[in-house]
Amino acid sequence: MAIVELAAAQKSAPSTTPVEYSPPHPWQVQPWARLVRTLWRHRAYTRWVDRYCTSLDVCGLPHVEALAGPAIFTPNHQSHMDTLVLHEAVPDHIRRRLYFGAAADRWYVKGKRKLILQPWYQSLVLGNFPIVRGGGSKTLDYARWLLRQGKCVCIFPEGTRATGESLGRFRHGVSILAIEEQVPIVPVYLSGLQAIRPKGARDYTPGAAGVEFLAPLTFDRAMDVEDATRRLWTAMNARHVAELMRTGEAARAA
Repeated sequence: MAIVELAAAQKSAPSTTPVEYSPPHPWQVQPWARLVRTLWRHRAYTRWVDRYCTSLDVCGLPHVEALAGPAIFTPNHQSHMDTLVLHEAVPDHIRRRLYFGAAADRWYVKGKRKLILQPWYQSLVLGNFPIVRGGGSKTLDYARWLLRQGKCVCIFPEGTRATGESLGRFRHGVSILAIEEQVPIVPVYLSGLQAIRPKGARDYTPGAAGVEFLAPLTFDRAMDVEDATRRLWTAMNARHVAELMRTGEAARAA
């Protein structure tokens, strides 16, 4: 069972037992766990990008190649393919210490039978950690811990996959982390993935995908959280509007 089949695997018969979520697994940063992820990279990530992305255009690498310390990557959220593609696009020195925030109510539910739906598998093989939707500041504690270990985290500020053309409203979590921990935010614009597998779809339509790393944003401790979130959204939305204009012109030309 592959990561791209996770959503289908979750369509199992409803259970009458109370839902229980797994906490994060700090052991995932240990050298042995990182080695396991390296060995499983092709099976868990690379082969699916190769299969469904007919091309992968990566831009803006100079913005991240010099990052030596902790950082927060904040992509727009289009598809279950997002983490796969971003994982393949980042430089090796970041990939080795990059961890992905995953919705606890989807990926960290205890009692699932499928191997890839086991919380320990999510943490070990995929490098994920749980985020409780609506859990407030406390749900960011593990991400804070990772940043303090010198790691990078990836959190989708929209919180859920897009269903339309507009960029969604951004949550404040990433701004809170960036201000409190004084680490840069790297906005990442993903394109093409919504067409490959949109929200709600079970099948994949192979197509071209793109990853663009935008200029990192830094906020001093005096920055208001809402203002920081607005700056991040504005930077991402400017790129999003440019993409809509580009694809619109291409469609009209065709």
